[in-house]
Order: sequence, then structure tokens, then C-alpha cells
Amino acid sequence: MSRAVRTLPVLALAGMLTHCASSPASRASGDSADVRFAWPEGFTTQVVSTTVETRGDAPVRTKTMRYRLRLEGTGEERKLITDEVTIEASPAEGEDAQDEGQAPSTPALVLGPRGELRRIEGTEQVVEEMAREAEAQALPEEQRAHILALVRDAMEQSSRHRWEMLVGKWVGLSLKPGAVLQRPSLVTLPMFGSRVDTVERVSVKEPTACVEGAAEQRCVKLVLESSLDPAQREKAASELVQQVKSFMKANAGVPEASLPELTVSTLKLDTLVEYTVEPGTLVPYRQQVSGKSQVVLQSPEGEAQNFDIQSERTEVFTPVGR
Repeated sequence: MSRAVRTLPVLALAGMLTHCASSPASRASGDSADVRFAWPEGFTTQVVSTTVETRGDAPVRTKTMRYRLRLEGTGEERKLITDEVTIEASPAEGEDAQDEGQAPSTPALVLGPRGELRRIEGTEQVVEEMAREAEAQALPEEQRAHILALVRDAMEQSSRHRWEMLVGKWVGLSLKPGAVLQRPSLVTLPMFGSRVDTVERVSVKEPTACVEGAAEQRCVKLVLESSLDPAQREKAASELVQQVKSFMKANAGVPEASLPELTVSTLKLDTLVEYTVEPGTLVPYRQQVSGKSQVVLQSPEGEAQNFDIQSERTEVFTPVGR
């Protein structure tokens, strides 16, 4: 199988991987935690990200990714760059550890003064590399175009999701401990890459130490709980089926008329995020994400296909020179 085709589901799973002038971290008061973005100029942090995942009855898989996250540039626009990425993975039984080693380049996030995402740079470079490999595999032009469109979309989603988890979902919050903010959101469904409407509940816990054992409590733990919006369930199921059909067309070149009619009998998506940060700067120290998703697909003449995924990702951020 060509790398272009192999990479497609990996990118779809990423539904995974911000300047302001430096300012002192504000401490969360007993009344509220006001979260704003003020990473200092040139901010750099080393990150260790460990993911433990179970799919159905398959063996547990563990992946550890180490990388550097750094803020580059000055003025109204700065780039958040992910580099020096290495991956260690424990493959499921019978699989090769294809994910290990040096990871491909990651698009840069271009941010405004308040941490807002202005654009994503570097996507086309990866897409062009994929295009050359797909052409070398002599894939039909229509199939090749479909693969590249899915890859481009998956990379954009992955990059935007990365920004949301680091900055976008938190900046501007003003929460009292115990209060809950409920709001709508869009989430990428693991393994399939389609977008589904969810309901988020965001809260903040009492001030805490930024790192274990520290005496000063200048951080807070932000908490986000998310679940599928029941009112948008049918819309989510329809878009999921269309995404599955797109994968079939891209990977096997199957024409639309030959694709099976699929229905979604089960669709669940639940996420819990706990994020330890300095509220006055949003400088990160630890993020833990627990997720459960289940999709059951049914075709008229086949057995039901159950895609059941449970995962837990822990990221530890160690700022350099602080």
C-alpha cells in the first residue's frame, strides 16, 4: 500500500498536533479565574505526550511523542511552531511500528495578539509531498485528487484542533470555582474525521500548584466535559456516512454507485479535558484528555461493524528557562 493511502486514516485520526508582550501571571482569586493569553516573547516548552488507546478487543496501544513547542517572531503576528518531534509506539500484535522515529513536519499556527488563530502555514508543503508519492504509485487522477483533498482537510482540522486545545477553548474565560459554562462546539470524530456537534461544559477548580510539589499556587485547573448534542445526532450520522464513503473512494477508487448503503445504529462521543495553566498567561503545564467514542455501522447485507475507542492522552509541558 502506498504511503499516500496509508497516511490518510492517520491524518483523519488527528481530530490531534499561541504574541503578546510578556506579562506577569495573575493569580486566580477566590471570586474568579480570568484566563487570558500572554505567552512571553520567545516562549519555548518541551512536551512529552503519552497516549494509551484501546480499540474494541484489540491490545492496548501506547504512543509517546516528544516535541518542542516554541513561539517565534514579534509584533502583531507570531508563529507557534512544533518541531524536534520523535515518536515511540508499541504496535498492536502483528503490526509493524510504522509510527516510530522522526515525525513528518507539522504546520505552524499563526496567531494574533490575543492568541486568536489567523491562519495555518505549512499544509501545502506536506500535501505536495503526498501528491508526488501518489503520482509515483500511478494512482488514477480522480482517486489521487480525492486523497489529497481528504489529507488537506484532515491537516487543517488537526491544526485547528491543536490550537483549540492549547488556547482557543480557554482564552477569555472568566469563571468562579464551581460555576459551569455550557456552550455548543464542533469536534472531530476519532478514526473517521467527520465533524459532530457537541455540548461542552467548562469549569475551573480552585488554585493549584503549577507542578507537583511546588509551594506557590499560581495555576488553575480548567475542566471541559463534552458529549454529543442529541439534537444534532441525525446530522452527525449522515455526515459520518458521507465521510466513510469518501474514504472508500479514496483508498480503493470505488465509484459512488457501487458504494454500500450504510446506516449508523450507534454514535457516542464523550471527552474530559483537565488543563493546568497560569490563568494570566495561559502558559501550560499539564493537559490530560480522556475520550470514549463508539460508532456502529450497518450495511443491508453485512454484519454490524463496531468501532469502539477509548483513549487517554497526558501532555506534560516543561517551559525552558523559566
